[in-house]
Amino acid sequence: MLKFSNTLKISRSGLKLFQECPRCFWLDLHHKVKRPPGYPFTLSIAVDYLVKKEFDKYREKGTLPPILKSHGIKDAKLFNGEELSEWRNNFKGVVYHDEALNAVLYGAVDDVLEFKDGSLGVIDYKSSGAKEITIYDDYQKQMDVYNYILKQKGYETYPEAFFVFYKVVKEGETGFGNVLKFTEEVRPVKINTEWVGPTFEAAVELARQDEPPSASGNAQKHCDHCHYVSMVKQYMPEDFNV
Repeated sequence: MLKFSNTLKISRSGLKLFQECPRCFWLDLHHKVKRPPGYPFTLSIAVDYLVKKEFDKYREKGTLPPILKSHGIKDAKLFNGEELSEWRNNFKGVVYHDEALNAVLYGAVDDVLEFKDGSLGVIDYKSSGAKEITIYDDYQKQMDVYNYILKQKGYETYPEAFFVFYKVVKEGETGFGNVLKFTEEVRPVKINTEWVGPTFEAAVELARQDEPPSASGNAQKHCDHCHYVSMVKQYMPEDFNV
């Protein structure tokens, strides 16, 4: 999340942080006090990179990848507009500027389908080593935000978005052998963008406050990070400076 002049810029992950803990969101934005980072999912990033390369080959041919065909997707092709390279860029993404709020909401997509009626369907690649595929709430919200941005930019959007899962095959394997096998599976989700606009407005309102919320901002949610800080303050000797 960055602030340029008076224009506020909030990423899809920034909006997620606001929902998780408004206080962490405010501190990140105003003072660059960031939560400790998790482990980088370098294998997932590598899978995403290779899948994009593979899908781009079908894009050049004007055909759908077999995994999308086998799911029964019809009357569609991979979007090939000049905007795509920017939409996929993690430092740019697909961007909506709300002039009334003077704020920007953005997020980078993995891929996009274009249906014959002109509507766009967002595709997101996911890799997993779990036995069963799970569509987490954050996955759903991720797709909701992307579709909201596209709608606000004037694009028609398809009522569904599509996760393409690459699941590591472990059953029946006797070793690694420098080869990692995956199965492919498409999981569609119904899009719900109704919550995005009000949440974005609330995040912008909080971001422009001079003082942070006194706590996580949601009494029904527990923030591990805020809890850790409060415990440190409670047990740290008064004369101990950090």
